[in-house]
Amino acid sequence: MSDSDSVTLLVGAGATAGAFLGIFVTALLSRASATSTLRQDWINSLRAVLSKYLTHAEIFIDVPDKNSEEAYKAKIALIEYVHQAKLYLNESEKKSGDLLQLMQELPSKYSKVEHAAKEYQNEKPKISSLMQDVLKEEWNRVRDGEILWSINNFFKLIRLPKWFYISRIRLFWVCVLLIALYAAYRFCTYGVVVQA
Repeated sequence: MSDSDSVTLLVGAGATAGAFLGIFVTALLSRASATSTLRQDWINSLRAVLSKYLTHAEIFIDVPDKNSEEAYKAKIALIEYVHQAKLYLNESEKKSGDLLQLMQELPSKYSKVEHAAKEYQNEKPKISSLMQDVLKEEWNRVRDGEILWSINNFFKLIRLPKWFYISRIRLFWVCVLLIALYAAYRFCTYGVVVQA
């Protein structure tokens, strides 16, 4: 085999490998995009369920006679949104589990309380805040992608400072910096070889 045949073979193999790499990267990016879109729809659906829960909690709390049919219907509507939220959230995740527990306790907790409206007004900000935390965490998962989100969760577990967490922008700039450092290293190495 001559040198020109070897070069042709190497160029062909490189082009084929590049094409396969391109297909692989394209498939990976399209999967990530589809997952992100589905997750965004899921977040919007969850947001609607949580909003309806808060509205129906107000309705249930405002019913004066908790033994009436009106209170029963309001309680059933409230429980329906609790069950929907359970289907959207993972109870084993801390914030989601805490939120679901608060949501489940509300109907029975305020069924027999005389001044339910006043007590609920004190508890409602806690429930709303927890809902916002869960939605924000899920939004961060969509924004960063599953891999970065998992890495950042690991960093949270080992209690690294917040400035250490990785976002897409930080990852981009770290890659640019590493490429620049590698190029500088290669340039210095090449310069040393040429001088020698």
